[in-house]
Amino acid sequence: MHGDAGAHLDAGVAAIPDAPSNVPSVAAIRRDMIRACKILDGMRLVEGFGHVSARLPDGSVLVTPARGLALAQESELLTFSLDGECQHGDPSTAPLERFLHLALYRARPDVRAICRTHSRMAAALGAARTPIRATHGFGGMLGLEVPVHDETDLITDDSMGQAVAAALGDRTAILLRGNGAVVTGGSVPQACVRAIYLEEAAWIQVAAAGAGGALPFSADELHARARWYDVEVARAWEYYTTKFPS
Repeated sequence: MHGDAGAHLDAGVAAIPDAPSNVPSVAAIRRDMIRACKILDGMRLVEGFGHVSARLPDGSVLVTPARGLALAQESELLTFSLDGECQHGDPSTAPLERFLHLALYRARPDVRAICRTHSRMAAALGAARTPIRATHGFGGMLGLEVPVHDETDLITDDSMGQAVAAALGDRTAILLRGNGAVVTGGSVPQACVRAIYLEEAAWIQVAAAGAGGALPFSADELHARARWYDVEVARAWEYYTTKFPS
């Protein structure tokens, strides 16, 4: 996460620990992307749609092709420069929303991976224009609040991508009204695990509404809870990669 913790708390975003500073090799990133594809599909956060991307050590962006993530193969991954030039792979298979990924990577040097999902309860809250708030420990991985971007169309050009980046700001995730969610991370495992807990947070928020509503974490509460997140991401990643092998 870029900037100091105080700046993030002032902006309404909890100080979430960064992913480890050592950047994985290209081969490891490619493997993790396919693992994330299997996990997101296995957890029904995507079904036939969605995509995963990662920033490579040279600054280029690796992205999954326009097909169901459960079907994606490592050999099909595409590489783009930040200005949108396809450097490797078949351009005809590029996802329509690559502009979303590229705009976020340009705007956020701290972001090293993105998961684009369509999980049901997160989508429901997005459709209701209701932000997801930190109301349980794992959901706190997303920060104090996940906002809603009021755009229902696919993000298919640079200006639309820039609008999402502006709405995201320095937060970790954002809901697109009627169009799923975008979750970022300092690594592919972190983005993937955050995507899982985004959906869990949405379910808890909706379920708690029937009992009078969930009490959101304060900034101080989340700051204290956040010290466990690096370890919890690693543990969750180990579990889900074992449950949904690639």
